[in-house]
Amino acid sequence: MSLLGLFDIGKSTIFASQTALNVVSNNIANVNTPGYSRQEAVLEVSNAVQYRGDYIGTGVSTSGVRRHYDKFIHLQLIGQNQSYGRSYSLDQGLSHVEQIFNEAKGLGLSNALQNYFNAWQGLTTTPEAQAQRTVLLQQGKALVQNAKQIERDVLDTLQNVNDEIGNVVDRVNTLTSKIAQLNEKIAQVEGGMTSEQGSYLRDQRDKLLSDLGELIDYSWYEDNNKYVTVMVGGKSLVTPLKAYELSTSEDIDGNKSVTFNGEDITSVFKKGQLGGYIDVRDDIKSNTLYDLRKLVASISKEINIQHRAGYGLDSSTGNDFFDALQIYTRDYSSGGYISSATVADPSALTLDEYNINFIDASNYEVYNNQTGALVTSGAYTAGSPISFDGIQAVVDGAPSAGDSFLISPLSGIIENFNVAISDTNKIAAASSDQTLPGDNTNALAMFQLSQTGISDLSGATFETYYRGIVSNVGVMSQAASDSLTYDNNLLFELQKKREEVSGVSMDEEAASLVKYQHMYEAGARILKMTDELLDTIINI
Repeated sequence: MSLLGLFDIGKSTIFASQTALNVVSNNIANVNTPGYSRQEAVLEVSNAVQYRGDYIGTGVSTSGVRRHYDKFIHLQLIGQNQSYGRSYSLDQGLSHVEQIFNEAKGLGLSNALQNYFNAWQGLTTTPEAQAQRTVLLQQGKALVQNAKQIERDVLDTLQNVNDEIGNVVDRVNTLTSKIAQLNEKIAQVEGGMTSEQGSYLRDQRDKLLSDLGELIDYSWYEDNNKYVTVMVGGKSLVTPLKAYELSTSEDIDGNKSVTFNGEDITSVFKKGQLGGYIDVRDDIKSNTLYDLRKLVASISKEINIQHRAGYGLDSSTGNDFFDALQIYTRDYSSGGYISSATVADPSALTLDEYNINFIDASNYEVYNNQTGALVTSGAYTAGSPISFDGIQAVVDGAPSAGDSFLISPLSGIIENFNVAISDTNKIAAASSDQTLPGDNTNALAMFQLSQTGISDLSGATFETYYRGIVSNVGVMSQAASDSLTYDNNLLFELQKKREEVSGVSMDEEAASLVKYQHMYEAGARILKMTDELLDTIINI
């Protein structure tokens, strides 16, 4: 090997150390960059040459830049992000609902309900007194306003949740579009350029995949061409060719559904913020809001039945204290419609919701939505009433097989909940039309309703049923909070594990900086020494 070979060795040392210094410096610069994976210059011995029968090294070279990455930890992080996103959404929605029913701060319906029945108790002492009658009307109106405010707050929460569903879908579309763009860049870079550049792009794509996991639950895989495919419920959101967008549609109540190419896929989302918001919305609708409406409907029903049995100071009877219950309908038919729906017998009302389902154009079946039981069935005649459980509904038009009609005594109950009496003389405190003063028997019966188990409420009193609603909201909110804490802690531990593998340690990088600096200086010394040797030879 000639003396000039030392120049090559020294030069390779300088170039290799310079590359390593650049990598170390870049690690230090990105120590706080989210999703960055630590990189390391891979040094290897340059090809040896044969000299006088022996093989002598020709220096050092860099074979590439290694990305410190653990795919298993990355998969765990995506999965945990999905669980964390769901817990976050549940906690956000349920904690707000819990505040609406916060009895500890005097909010909620409990005090208003107690004050209303206490006003009836006060009327039992002096049933002719106008002052007590006025108080009763005021407490009735307070109960009405309190119930309306609670429903408005719950509906506002539902609207906020639906808005968040739309926002999450928009963010999902943004992320999938960026993933598709990075797919193309990574395939191009790793197909013919440096792996170092590919590492930066992979860090960005992995970060986007983790962020996407916080929003939705999905599956993914990477093919041999470096493209990532993202799938949701068997639908491809990201393919090697492009990204496909999710959309939302809205029903008459403002509830958003998630669609893909016009197909409703709302039910496939179980985790992530989207799955959490969908679940919390459905839970509030089917449990909290439904139970609240059923309670108010039961109060109105039982009070009116008892009040109609009594007599006022003006000898009037048969008067409702609250506005009479109404039946609310919704048509799921292109040819048929509900022309009328009324309460035929208030005492027979179950306060459940029903569906009138047409098995063909001539026959129908009525099902109780809460129990799933078949209530009645029969042959359809346009304009003829269909009677069941105190309700009389008339279907007109030309319904066909598969058509459905919702019958509900609850949907608008609180919105239309009002005190029907304005004249205090019509408050029915007496049980008979007598001129003798002091008849308080009906007022006493009204007060005793507050302590009576109600069949429509599964035998619970009004107060007990309401406290069950409050308790259920509190338990679910606490469970969501506990789940969020657990998922957050587990996510933190997984992030720590990732940092152990992929994170930048300033101490390690500082040591590497010194090491490669000395390597650079040694390479320079080799060149200087070689130059001095050549000068000596030339000057001989």
